[in-house]
Amino acid sequence: MLKRSLALFVSTCVMYTGICANTGIDASTAICRYNLIHGEKDVILTQGSEKIGCTWQNGQIHDKALINSFYKMLKKQEGAFTVLDIGAQTGSFSLMSKFFPQSKWYAFEPITEVVTELKKNLTLNEIGNVQVYSVGLNSFTGKTTLSLPDKSAWGLATIGKTPLRFQTVETRTIDCITLDDFVNKHQVEKIDFIKIDTEGAEYFILIGGKNTIKKDRPIILMEFNYQNMQQCGVGAPDINKLLESMAYISVRASADDVWAIPKERFATFSVD
Repeated sequence: MLKRSLALFVSTCVMYTGICANTGIDASTAICRYNLIHGEKDVILTQGSEKIGCTWQNGQIHDKALINSFYKMLKKQEGAFTVLDIGAQTGSFSLMSKFFPQSKWYAFEPITEVVTELKKNLTLNEIGNVQVYSVGLNSFTGKTTLSLPDKSAWGLATIGKTPLRFQTVETRTIDCITLDDFVNKHQVEKIDFIKIDTEGAEYFILIGGKNTIKKDRPIILMEFNYQNMQQCGVGAPDINKLLESMAYISVRASADDVWAIPKERFATFSVD
């Protein structure tokens, strides 16, 4: 039984053989299959995605339980809906858009090499309902500095001025935009769900999207890691106070994440 269970976590890596016609992806690209969502078909990834950020490792997926909770919540939604994936990395959340073809997704990822793999992954899975933006979200629109660790740990990259979880290998100047400015610029009508995983910048993203959040009242799943907050000069009371000011209630989703729910929807909220 143990051997069988372990076998379920082994990814299948093969050479790309034209899964999607006319994709522009080189035929020699190595690909892997991972079971992202319980009960759904596997997703296809570039093998290069396994080398970025520790999301995909030998068939195991970082935060898979959390990803599946988000999926269950979306599954309850009737009709079309819009999702923001902020800190998209190589697509562990955005790839579930494959199972919601009537939905619309906006994925934000500031590391250009990661964006390249994310776009390939979307193409390999024949996903056309995700728009990818190589930009960070922040409390202001302009430029900011991103500190990066070794490539294998890029999921820890932060705009925090004092990185605490890694030794900085490189810094880059990246474009950033507020959520409110993005919504106005791209005429996004309504946002229903937001996922934020930005290594401590969550507070600044909420500040920059305050008007949109107050208007649209999306359900938010966001990282709530104290060390990440600290490296960005933010504390948990800051985020809790901000959520309260927008009439949101937060509940734990995992050891490092919370659901932020509009008060008027809290009584009926469930991911089971």
